[in-house]
Amino acid sequence: MFPTAHPDIMGQLANERAATLRSDAERYRRGRPFLASWRKARFVEPAADLSRVTPVPAQPLQAPRTGRAA
Repeated sequence: MFPTAHPDIMGQLANERAATLRSDAERYRRGRPFLASWRKARFVEPAADLSRVTPVPAQPLQAPRTGRAA
């Protein structure tokens, strides 16, 4: 027989499957400790990748001009 001939059976199977999944999820949740459900993420500052930085050519330092004669 085709399943479309008995739509009530398909609905009943879907309800049973949903109930089974809910009970399995509840059983899984009860088996795990509460603190394992959420943990604060550890932030790690990424190291600088110096291979991607273009080096700036070094320029000699000059004394700032004040505008007065020495």
